[in-house]
Amino acid sequence: MFGLLRALAGATAVTLGLAVLVAPPSASSASPQPAVVAPAPVQKRASLLDEIRAIPIVTHVTEVKNAPRGTRFFRIKVSVPVDYADPQYPTFELRVNLLHRGFDRPTVVETSGYRLWDDPYRSEVTRIVDGNQLDIEHRFFSPSLPKHPDWGTQLTIRQVADDDHRVVSAFRHLYDGNWLSTGDSKGGMAATYFRRFYPTDVNATIAYVAPNDVVDDVDAYPTFLAEIGGKDLADCRSRLVALQRRMLTDRGWFRGRLSRFSAEKSLTWDYVGSLDRGFEASVVDMYFAYWQYWGERACKDVPIAKRMSNAQVWRYAGSVEAWGNLADQRRYYSLPYHFQAATQIGGPQPYERPLRDLLRYPGADTPANILPPWMKPAAFDPDAMVDIDAWVRTDARRMMFIDGQDDPWSAEPFRCGADAQERSCVRLVVPHGTHGAVIGELRTAQRDAAERLIRRWAGLRGVSARGGAWGGSAAWDPRLDDRYRTWVANGRRRGSIL
Repeated sequence: MFGLLRALAGATAVTLGLAVLVAPPSASSASPQPAVVAPAPVQKRASLLDEIRAIPIVTHVTEVKNAPRGTRFFRIKVSVPVDYADPQYPTFELRVNLLHRGFDRPTVVETSGYRLWDDPYRSEVTRIVDGNQLDIEHRFFSPSLPKHPDWGTQLTIRQVADDDHRVVSAFRHLYDGNWLSTGDSKGGMAATYFRRFYPTDVNATIAYVAPNDVVDDVDAYPTFLAEIGGKDLADCRSRLVALQRRMLTDRGWFRGRLSRFSAEKSLTWDYVGSLDRGFEASVVDMYFAYWQYWGERACKDVPIAKRMSNAQVWRYAGSVEAWGNLADQRRYYSLPYHFQAATQIGGPQPYERPLRDLLRYPGADTPANILPPWMKPAAFDPDAMVDIDAWVRTDARRMMFIDGQDDPWSAEPFRCGADAQERSCVRLVVPHGTHGAVIGELRTAQRDAAERLIRRWAGLRGVSARGGAWGGSAAWDPRLDDRYRTWVANGRRRGSIL
């Protein structure tokens, strides 16, 4: 184990003491995907469907026909308590998906953080270990929502971790191999919280681009955004700010265009307070969104504001982040996230420094301000993330955090602490990576060492075969892997784009 961790450390000039690893880009990370090789036939076990039906918490299960070759895919509903603290608890249904690869394979728990995808797919970790995958929907994302929810007591870090524990405990007997957990973005946060409260439920956790806002009113985001990319990207940052200032300076034209756009798309702006507030918050948010989704690779395409018409600026801004992103209809989809950000997990302060002289509603673009009126004001629990952060720094074992160097969400990351190597806890940073950072984008030596460590955590021995830049012992299967790759390449955007 220490040998693999030393290999990870050897791939960078930074030690694992503070668990921050930054590697230079690798030419191989941009190599084309390998030819598809058909996986071995899935092991037959006629009773698997019956075994799932027999699990006490399962209320419904359907096996989907024509699953990708070498797999079976099940859509499942399970019964979970509305409130684990209430001994007389009622229950509601939570959606779970199971991608079955083989009874002798490791199992990867994917904490979604949001809604489930309806169709089979495979995460990077699942492909690395060629394993089964159990996806768990996050409570309060429709349709996994109680009839009469009490958001303040029933949508908490601990309640979600309790859901994950209940599901994993119920399904654990199906597979004897090692279990891992993983998640992307808010799903990576959920995977970390799950391990904090139930550290022995899985053997290891790999969390992708998971922010860690320990003290919500002490914020590193504005400084990170002001300096992102250093001197090399100063011109890119300046061009983005010039576009923002152009829209705020000619507010009447752009607000009018947003009004017409909202009428065409049936969008409303009650959560943020008004269309004018929504316009201003959207302009402020564009800068953050650019670095989250696009990053350095798109800097050559950032236009010069003074050379563009208003219509061209409008179109470009909408290509960076959809103009309806802060409208009620889009916020409703992700409301459970915004509520948790406003009450426990925190969120970034808006980067407004270059725009202060043009703002009418400074501070509008924060989670607490983008909630429906009936949720305001939301009381914030300052102790929740302090507890999680302390556990990661001192007690977390067999954990890997993957971040993007230029992703704004990495401004406040999880850090493994001074004795990280002894606990097999590591943070890896993809050079110039965005919110779409993955292990396959690391430098070759570091990437290979990370994959070997994951396979060892999964209980696999002597597995070194790779399938190109994304790596792993499973051959690339477009039906399983293309969807995840495309989603990641787009910065892990969730939901419909209005």
